[in-house]
Amino acid sequence: MDMEITVALIGAAGVCGTIVGTVVGARIQAHSGHAQAQAARDAAATAAQAARRQALQELRWTTLTALLRAAGECMEATEQLYTSSQARVDAELTEVKRVYRAFRLVHAEAELAAPPGMEGVLAHMNRVVMGAYDGARMRAPTERALQALDELSREGDPAAMQAKEALTRLRRAGAPLWSPHRGDPPPEYEEVIEALNAVPRLDRHQVRLLLANAVVPLEYERSRLENVRGALQERTARRHAHQDARQKLITAAREALSTNEP
Repeated sequence: MDMEITVALIGAAGVCGTIVGTVVGARIQAHSGHAQAQAARDAAATAAQAARRQALQELRWTTLTALLRAAGECMEATEQLYTSSQARVDAELTEVKRVYRAFRLVHAEAELAAPPGMEGVLAHMNRVVMGAYDGARMRAPTERALQALDELSREGDPAAMQAKEALTRLRRAGAPLWSPHRGDPPPEYEEVIEALNAVPRLDRHQVRLLLANAVVPLEYERSRLENVRGALQERTARRHAHQDARQKLITAAREALSTNEP
């Protein structure tokens, strides 16, 4: 009887041990599965974060590159306004407006996508391009009209030569500033109005521009030499300002995007 009890107890212990082992094993396996699943989720999150960083890096690089290109195109287009023939003014102005709008759009995208800390260089580039654009719209038409009168005078056109002399006398007389859009002209303008209207190769728009700026002390009007020198100096200053803004933007972008690393 004792032997049977002992055998029964041993058998029961074996069954219990099997059950406990199964339960413990299941728990271990379940825990291992959870760990593997967590590890898989962590790996996926890490990969997704890396992919996001890479995509953001590429977006920033593409956007800043597009900004540099748009700024260059806008600066080049504004320069064309100073040298375009009168016949091409409307077409050139339309093109300048188009590239300037494109620059503004790309600049706005760059403000959204650029890394933190680049706000200053982006604003600087915007000021340079905007200043060149606004300056070209305001000054280029008058400069073209002055260049046209100067070229006609150098070609020996007597009417153009008389008009230039009349403009010089008007400025030296200290006449008041007047625009054709402001009603009747002061008496001092009678001679220069008659002289400019007598130049057949100047159109009415050029005449109005010359009258509106007749007494503005523009440096490049004082002589032919200063005319060339002043225009070159202004163009050089615009180019230098753009190159400076461009270099600052490139330097900041390379530092922010870590492209300086080998």
